[in-house]
Amino acid sequence: MKATVKGRYEGDKATAAATLAFTPSAADLRFKASATDAAFARGPSLEGLTLTLEKPGSFLLDLKPHSKDVRFQFMNSALLLDRRVSLTYTHSTTLSPGPAKPPARTALDGSLTFDPANKLSLSHTLGSSGCRVKYSYAHGQDCLTTIEPCFDTANNAWDFAVTRKFQGGDAIKATYQASTKLLALDWTRDSKIGASFKVAASFDLSDQSKAPKLIAESTSNSNFQVCTTYFTRL
Repeated sequence: MKATVKGRYEGDKATAAATLAFTPSAADLRFKASATDAAFARGPSLEGLTLTLEKPGSFLLDLKPHSKDVRFQFMNSALLLDRRVSLTYTHSTTLSPGPAKPPARTALDGSLTFDPANKLSLSHTLGSSGCRVKYSYAHGQDCLTTIEPCFDTANNAWDFAVTRKFQGGDAIKATYQASTKLLALDWTRDSKIGASFKVAASFDLSDQSKAPKLIAESTSNSNFQVCTTYFTRL
C-alpha cells in the first residue's frame, strides 16, 4: 500500500490544508481525504473536509459532506490515426435541498497529442458562450522547456505559461493571465526518496498595493505493507 501526505499553507489568508491519500497495492483505486483548518477551528467538524475516490485515468468522485457538494469526473483516451485523443467529462452539483443551492455545472475537456512535444487542448463549460484553447510545445531534445499559450474566447484574452525543468528534479514555472493581470511564479523540487516541495508566489499587477500571495506545499510518499500472522494452537 502506498500513502501520500500533502500539506499546504497560504500566507495571505493564514490558512492551512492537509491531504492524506492511500493507494492499495492490489487495486487501481485511490482513496483521499483533504481537510482545511476550518475542520478544526471550532472543534472537529465536517466543514472543510473533502473525500475522494479515484481510479487514475478512468473516473473520480469528490464529496464534501458539510455542503453536500458532489463532483463526478470521467476520463478516457484512445488512439485516432496514431494520435492520442483524451476526453474528460466533469459534472458538479449539490445534494442539499432548497432553492438557494448553486446550479449544476458540466464541463468537457479534450486534448489531441500529436507527438511528445506538441499537444492541443480544448475546454468548454456547457451553457457558456466560449471555450479555452491551449497549445503545449515542449522544446529541446529532452523536452525540458514547455511553452503553453492559451486563448479564452469568452473573455477574448490570452494566458501564457512557461515551465523549465532541470536535471536535479527542480522545475520553475511562470504564468501570466492577461485578463486579470495576474503573474504567478512556482518553484518545485522532487527528491529521490518520494518527497516534493513547492513554493508559489502570485502578483496582482493591476493593483500593485496588494501584497504578493505566497503558498507553500510539501508532499511525502511512502510504501508500507500490512501483514497478517496466523497462530495455530496445538
